[in-house]
Amino acid sequence: MPALLAAVRVARGMRVLDVCTGPGMLARAAVERGAKVVGLDFSGKVIEIARRNVPDADFQEADAQALPFDAETFDGVVCGYGIIHVPDPQTVLVEMHRVLKPGGYLAASVWQAPTPTNGFGLLFDAITKHGKLDVPLPHGPDFFQFSEPEKLRAAFEDCGFADVAVASVDQIWEVAAPLGMITAILEGGVRARGLLLAQTEEVRSAISATVANGMVQFRSADGAYRVPMPALVGSGRK
Repeated sequence: MPALLAAVRVARGMRVLDVCTGPGMLARAAVERGAKVVGLDFSGKVIEIARRNVPDADFQEADAQALPFDAETFDGVVCGYGIIHVPDPQTVLVEMHRVLKPGGYLAASVWQAPTPTNGFGLLFDAITKHGKLDVPLPHGPDFFQFSEPEKLRAAFEDCGFADVAVASVDQIWEVAAPLGMITAILEGGVRARGLLLAQTEEVRSAISATVANGMVQFRSADGAYRVPMPALVGSGRK
């Protein structure tokens, strides 16, 4: 996401840490700007994918809640949708602050709250209508706990960041079919995927039908479905 790299002022020669790197998309974008990038994720399988995708970055398997680096190691830190998945997001923010050099910036992205006019609103409304939200899932934070600007800002400030800013970023998720969003979540999602899989097969079918009907509002003249998936990017300086 360009907004994350811009918030951190990523430039040639900077040493940048990408926390919860996933398949390395942010890491690759930072490398393309000339940065020296270290990517970190808890999943060894994901790290293998990232290494194939971005051979010019250094990827490590580790816990974001206990970063394996000395204090003041990095010029900038980015975290794309990572703090919404870790068990203790505040600890991760503190750790990212610790490894930043004085004057360095952290930027982290989260999803905006569900509304009737965005993708997560369509999905969660369908789940609420046909299924259950209170299903057993692995321990983790509220998926949308930082989805309001003041809450994201407060989380940064509580960890000692200065010049905290929160920006709204419009994004579009383009899929080819009405069930494209459901398919993508089941293939690559985390907590949303777990939430869907915890429903009965009958309930999942009803959810899928409701989502498919709701996707009509996002259909473009060329037949593609362009689903609004807005995000918030919080940033702060050490």
